[in-house]
Amino acid sequence: MYVKTVSFAVRTLELLENILDRMENVEALDDLDMDLVDGVLKVESVDGRQIIINRQEPLEQVWMASPLGPAHFYYEENRGEWLDERTGVPLIESLEAALGLTVGSEVRLQD
Repeated sequence: MYVKTVSFAVRTLELLENILDRMENVEALDDLDMDLVDGVLKVESVDGRQIIINRQEPLEQVWMASPLGPAHFYYEENRGEWLDERTGVPLIESLEAALGLTVGSEVRLQD
């Protein structure tokens, strides 16, 4: 039986594209500058606060730097989501918290 595996690079690119799409559809984030270039998603507020999410291929992790501090996420195959290696919190929840702090209101990116 042939089992198709998704490469780390493809999985993380799809993740970052999905996150960018979700953020672009949230009205509260309209004033943020958002770019995805070469596997790095950068979000910047008018006052210069930044959130940066990028992949770390050697470790097969996604790293996020934000006003909440740094966080490293690994892919949990059984759950199908990226989890913080220290807290177990999903990446999307951590990003929502960081975005909420950045814009000063609650942000929901969940489907």
